[in-house]
Amino acid sequence: MKLHYSFQDADNLYLVMDFINGGELFFHLQNERRFDNDRARFYTAEICLAIAHLHSSGIIYRDLKPENLLIDAAGHIKVTDFGLSKEGLQDNARTHTFCGTPEYLAPEVLESKPYTKSVDWWSVGTLIFEMLTGLPPFYCEDVQKMYSLKMTAELVIPDYIEPEAADLIKKFLDRNPQTRLTEIEAIKKHAWFKDIDWVKLLSKDIEPPYIPQVEKDSTILIDENFTKMNVNETLSTPPTNHGSNNGGKPADQFEGFTFMQPKKKT
Repeated sequence: MKLHYSFQDADNLYLVMDFINGGELFFHLQNERRFDNDRARFYTAEICLAIAHLHSSGIIYRDLKPENLLIDAAGHIKVTDFGLSKEGLQDNARTHTFCGTPEYLAPEVLESKPYTKSVDWWSVGTLIFEMLTGLPPFYCEDVQKMYSLKMTAELVIPDYIEPEAADLIKKFLDRNPQTRLTEIEAIKKHAWFKDIDWVKLLSKDIEPPYIPQVEKDSTILIDENFTKMNVNETLSTPPTNHGSNNGGKPADQFEGFTFMQPKKKT
Protein backbone atom coordinates (compact mmCIF):
# COMPACT_ATOMS: atom_id res chain seq x y z
CA MET A 1 0.00 0.00 0.00
CA LYS A 2 1.28 3.44 -0.86
CA LEU A 3 0.99 6.38 1.50
CA HIS A 4 0.10 9.46 -0.53
CA TYR A 5 -0.48 12.04 2.22
CA SER A 6 -0.51 12.29 6.00
CA PHE A 7 -1.62 14.92 8.46
CA GLN A 8 -2.09 15.12 12.19
CA ASP A 9 -3.84 17.42 14.61
CA ALA A 10 -4.13 17.33 18.40
CA ASP A 11 -6.50 14.35 18.31
CA ASN A 12 -6.10 12.43 15.08
CA LEU A 13 -3.64 11.08 12.54
CA TYR A 14 -4.90 11.06 8.96
CA LEU A 15 -3.43 8.73 6.33
CA VAL A 16 -4.42 8.99 2.67
CA MET A 17 -3.62 5.70 0.98
CA ASP A 18 -4.41 3.73 -2.17
CA PHE A 19 -8.07 2.94 -2.81
CA ILE A 20 -8.18 -0.86 -3.09
CA ASN A 21 -11.66 -2.24 -3.67
CA GLY A 22 -11.21 -5.90 -4.63
CA GLY A 23 -11.86 -7.04 -1.06
CA GLU A 24 -9.79 -8.58 1.71
CA LEU A 25 -8.26 -11.99 1.08
CA PHE A 26 -10.13 -12.94 4.27
CA PHE A 27 -13.46 -12.00 2.62
CA HIS A 28 -12.82 -14.16 -0.43
CA LEU A 29 -11.48 -17.08 1.60
CA GLN A 30 -14.56 -17.05 3.81
CA ASN A 31 -16.84 -17.04 0.79
CA GLU A 32 -15.02 -19.84 -1.05
CA ARG A 33 -13.86 -21.83 2.02
CA ARG A 34 -10.53 -22.59 0.36
CA PHE A 35 -8.61 -21.73 -2.82
CA ASP A 36 -7.40 -24.11 -5.48
CA ASN A 37 -3.68 -24.79 -5.84
CA ASP A 38 -3.07 -22.29 -8.66
CA ARG A 39 -4.77 -19.40 -6.93
CA ALA A 40 -3.05 -20.06 -3.59
CA ARG A 41 0.32 -20.33 -5.37
CA PHE A 42 -0.15 -17.04 -7.22
CA TYR A 43 -1.06 -15.13 -4.05
CA THR A 44 1.78 -16.77 -2.12
CA ALA A 45 4.33 -15.84 -4.77
CA GLU A 46 3.27 -12.17 -4.73
CA ILE A 47 3.31 -12.17 -0.92
CA CYS A 48 6.81 -13.69 -0.90
CA LEU A 49 8.07 -10.86 -3.11
CA ALA A 50 6.46 -8.30 -0.79
CA ILE A 51 7.90 -9.84 2.38
CA ALA A 52 11.36 -10.17 0.80
CA HIS A 53 11.24 -6.51 -0.23
CA LEU A 54 10.34 -5.43 3.30
CA HIS A 55 13.12 -7.56 4.75
CA SER A 56 15.66 -6.12 2.31
CA SER A 57 14.63 -2.69 3.61
CA GLY A 58 15.23 -3.74 7.23
CA ILE A 59 11.51 -4.07 8.04
CA ILE A 60 9.92 -6.98 9.88
CA TYR A 61 6.19 -7.13 9.17
CA ARG A 62 4.86 -9.31 12.07
CA ASP A 63 1.16 -9.37 11.20
CA LEU A 64 0.69 -11.37 8.01
CA LYS A 65 -2.88 -12.68 7.86
CA PRO A 66 -5.78 -12.71 5.36
CA GLU A 67 -7.35 -9.60 6.91
CA ASN A 68 -4.21 -7.58 6.09
CA LEU A 69 -4.02 -8.69 2.48
CA LEU A 70 -6.17 -6.85 -0.04
CA ILE A 71 -6.91 -7.70 -3.67
CA ASP A 72 -6.87 -4.79 -6.09
CA ALA A 73 -9.25 -4.38 -9.01
CA ALA A 74 -6.79 -6.18 -11.30
CA GLY A 75 -6.50 -9.19 -8.97
CA HIS A 76 -3.09 -8.50 -7.41
CA ILE A 77 -2.21 -8.66 -3.72
CA LYS A 78 -1.65 -5.53 -1.65
CA VAL A 79 -0.09 -5.80 1.82
CA THR A 80 -1.51 -3.29 4.28
CA ASP A 81 -1.65 -2.41 8.00
CA PHE A 82 1.91 -1.90 9.15
CA GLY A 83 0.91 -1.09 12.72
CA LEU A 84 2.99 -3.94 14.17
CA SER A 85 5.94 -3.58 11.81
CA LYS A 86 9.39 -2.63 13.01
CA GLU A 87 12.13 -1.02 10.95
CA GLY A 88 15.87 -0.87 11.39
CA LEU A 89 16.42 -4.66 11.47
CA GLN A 90 19.23 -5.35 9.05
CA ASP A 91 20.53 -8.85 8.29
CA ASN A 92 19.89 -11.13 11.29
CA ALA A 93 19.17 -8.44 13.86
CA ARG A 94 16.75 -9.52 16.57
CA THR A 95 13.83 -8.01 18.39
CA HIS A 96 11.71 -9.34 21.25
CA THR A 97 8.31 -7.63 21.41
CA PHE A 98 5.43 -10.08 21.82
CA CYS A 99 2.95 -8.99 19.17
CA GLY A 100 0.93 -10.34 16.28
CA THR A 101 -2.21 -12.40 15.75
CA PRO A 102 -2.34 -15.70 17.72
CA GLU A 103 -2.97 -18.03 14.77
CA TYR A 104 0.08 -16.73 12.89
CA LEU A 105 2.68 -16.32 15.65
CA ALA A 106 5.91 -18.26 15.26
CA PRO A 107 6.99 -20.56 18.13
CA GLU A 108 9.98 -18.40 19.07
CA VAL A 109 7.63 -15.46 19.66
CA LEU A 110 5.48 -17.62 21.96
CA GLU A 111 8.61 -18.61 23.88
CA SER A 112 9.42 -14.92 24.41
CA LYS A 113 12.79 -15.43 22.76
CA PRO A 114 14.54 -12.76 20.70
CA TYR A 115 13.55 -13.37 17.09
CA THR A 116 14.53 -12.34 13.57
CA LYS A 117 12.62 -11.58 10.39
CA SER A 118 12.21 -15.35 9.95
CA VAL A 119 8.95 -15.10 11.92
CA ASP A 120 7.34 -13.61 8.81
CA TRP A 121 8.12 -16.78 6.85
CA TRP A 122 6.40 -18.90 9.50
CA SER A 123 3.35 -16.71 8.90
CA VAL A 124 3.64 -17.29 5.14
CA GLY A 125 3.55 -21.05 5.76
CA THR A 126 0.51 -20.61 7.99
CA LEU A 127 -1.19 -18.56 5.30
CA ILE A 128 -0.53 -21.16 2.56
CA PHE A 129 -2.01 -23.86 4.78
CA GLU A 130 -5.08 -21.71 5.46
CA MET A 131 -5.63 -20.82 1.81
CA LEU A 132 -5.55 -24.50 0.83
CA THR A 133 -7.56 -25.92 3.75
CA GLY A 134 -9.72 -23.08 5.07
CA LEU A 135 -8.14 -22.93 8.55
CA PRO A 136 -4.67 -22.16 9.94
CA PRO A 137 -2.61 -25.14 11.18
CA PHE A 138 -2.98 -26.03 14.87
CA TYR A 139 -6.17 -23.94 15.01
CA CYS A 140 -8.22 -24.08 18.20
CA GLU A 141 -10.73 -21.64 19.67
CA ASP A 142 -8.92 -21.99 23.00
CA VAL A 143 -5.93 -19.73 22.36
CA GLN A 144 -3.75 -21.27 25.07
CA LYS A 145 -4.40 -24.76 23.74
CA MET A 146 -3.61 -23.53 20.24
CA TYR A 147 -0.29 -22.18 21.52
CA SER A 148 0.47 -25.55 23.08
CA LEU A 149 -0.39 -27.41 19.86
CA LYS A 150 1.77 -25.04 17.88
CA MET A 151 4.73 -25.79 20.15
CA THR A 152 4.37 -29.58 20.38
CA ALA A 153 1.83 -31.13 18.00
CA GLU A 154 2.71 -32.86 14.74
CA LEU A 155 1.90 -30.86 11.64
CA VAL A 156 -0.82 -32.78 9.80
CA ILE A 157 -1.29 -31.78 6.16
CA PRO A 158 -4.39 -33.14 4.36
CA ASP A 159 -3.78 -35.60 1.53
CA TYR A 160 -5.57 -33.41 -1.01
CA ILE A 161 -2.82 -30.78 -0.82
CA GLU A 162 -0.30 -31.26 -3.63
CA PRO A 163 3.05 -32.71 -2.47
CA GLU A 164 5.04 -29.64 -3.60
CA ALA A 165 2.78 -27.31 -1.62
CA ALA A 166 2.94 -29.60 1.41
CA ASP A 167 6.73 -29.61 1.25
CA LEU A 168 6.91 -25.82 1.17
CA ILE A 169 4.49 -25.54 4.08
CA LYS A 170 6.71 -27.88 6.12
CA LYS A 171 9.81 -25.83 5.28
CA PHE A 172 8.13 -22.61 6.41
CA LEU A 173 6.57 -24.19 9.51
CA ASP A 174 9.90 -25.43 10.81
CA ARG A 175 9.91 -24.75 14.56
CA ASN A 176 13.64 -24.15 14.40
CA PRO A 177 14.19 -20.65 12.96
CA GLN A 178 17.78 -21.60 12.11
CA THR A 179 16.68 -24.26 9.61
CA ARG A 180 13.43 -22.64 8.48
CA LEU A 181 13.27 -21.65 4.80
CA THR A 182 13.87 -17.89 4.76
CA GLU A 183 16.06 -17.02 1.76
CA ILE A 184 14.03 -15.56 -1.10
CA GLU A 185 16.22 -17.05 -3.85
CA ALA A 186 15.79 -20.54 -2.38
CA ILE A 187 12.07 -19.90 -2.01
CA LYS A 188 11.80 -18.91 -5.68
CA LYS A 189 13.50 -22.17 -6.69
CA HIS A 190 11.12 -24.37 -4.71
CA ALA A 191 9.26 -26.97 -6.78
CA TRP A 192 5.84 -25.49 -5.99
CA PHE A 193 6.87 -22.33 -7.84
CA LYS A 194 8.42 -24.08 -10.87
CA ASP A 195 5.88 -22.51 -13.25
CA ILE A 196 6.25 -18.98 -11.83
CA ASP A 197 8.14 -16.44 -13.94
CA TRP A 198 9.36 -14.20 -11.13
CA VAL A 199 10.43 -11.36 -13.42
CA LYS A 200 6.97 -11.18 -14.99
CA LEU A 201 5.34 -11.58 -11.57
CA LEU A 202 7.26 -8.62 -10.19
CA SER A 203 6.22 -6.42 -13.11
CA LYS A 204 2.61 -7.69 -12.85
CA ASP A 205 2.77 -9.21 -16.33
CA ILE A 206 1.11 -12.44 -15.17
CA GLU A 207 -2.68 -12.41 -15.27
CA PRO A 208 -4.11 -13.21 -11.83
CA PRO A 209 -6.25 -16.36 -11.56
CA TYR A 210 -9.12 -14.30 -10.15
CA ILE A 211 -10.13 -10.77 -11.12
CA PRO A 212 -12.78 -9.09 -8.91
CA GLN A 213 -15.94 -8.11 -10.74
CA VAL A 214 -16.07 -4.61 -9.37
CA GLU A 215 -16.53 -1.15 -10.83
CA LYS A 216 -13.74 1.40 -10.48
CA ASP A 217 -15.31 3.34 -7.58
CA SER A 218 -17.43 0.55 -6.11
CA THR A 219 -17.24 -0.45 -2.44
CA ILE A 220 -19.37 -3.59 -2.81
CA LEU A 221 -16.47 -5.91 -1.87
CA ILE A 222 -15.30 -3.80 1.07
CA ASP A 223 -16.45 -5.04 4.48
CA GLU A 224 -19.55 -3.24 5.73
CA ASN A 225 -17.84 -2.80 9.09
CA PHE A 226 -15.82 -0.12 7.32
CA THR A 227 -18.28 1.30 4.82
CA LYS A 228 -20.98 1.78 7.47
CA MET A 229 -18.71 3.57 9.93
CA ASN A 230 -19.83 7.07 10.81
CA VAL A 231 -17.68 9.75 9.21
CA ASN A 232 -17.35 12.34 11.94
CA GLU A 233 -15.08 14.68 10.05
CA THR A 234 -15.20 15.93 6.49
CA LEU A 235 -14.39 19.01 4.45
CA SER A 236 -16.44 21.93 5.73
CA THR A 237 -16.35 23.65 2.36
CA PRO A 238 -15.78 22.31 -1.17
CA PRO A 239 -12.16 22.52 -2.31
CA THR A 240 -11.27 25.35 -4.65
CA ASN A 241 -8.70 25.46 -7.40
CA HIS A 242 -5.40 27.03 -6.43
CA GLY A 243 -3.77 29.14 -9.09
CA SER A 244 -4.52 29.30 -12.77
CA ASN A 245 -1.97 26.83 -14.09
CA ASN A 246 -3.62 23.58 -13.11
CA GLY A 247 -4.89 22.90 -16.60
CA GLY A 248 -8.47 22.63 -15.42
CA LYS A 249 -7.69 19.70 -13.09
CA PRO A 250 -9.57 19.30 -9.76
CA ALA A 251 -8.07 20.99 -6.75
CA ASP A 252 -5.68 19.07 -4.56
CA GLN A 253 -7.87 18.33 -1.53
CA PHE A 254 -4.83 17.42 0.53
CA GLU A 255 -2.65 20.45 -0.11
CA GLY A 256 -0.64 21.43 2.94
CA PHE A 257 -0.53 17.96 4.49
CA THR A 258 2.58 17.20 6.56
CA PHE A 259 3.65 14.46 4.15
CA MET A 260 2.97 14.48 0.43
CA GLN A 261 4.14 11.70 -1.86
CA PRO A 262 6.72 13.23 -4.23
CA LYS A 263 5.30 13.64 -7.70
CA LYS A 264 6.99 11.71 -10.50
CA LYS A 265 8.92 13.80 -12.97
CA THR A 266 7.40 13.93 -16.44
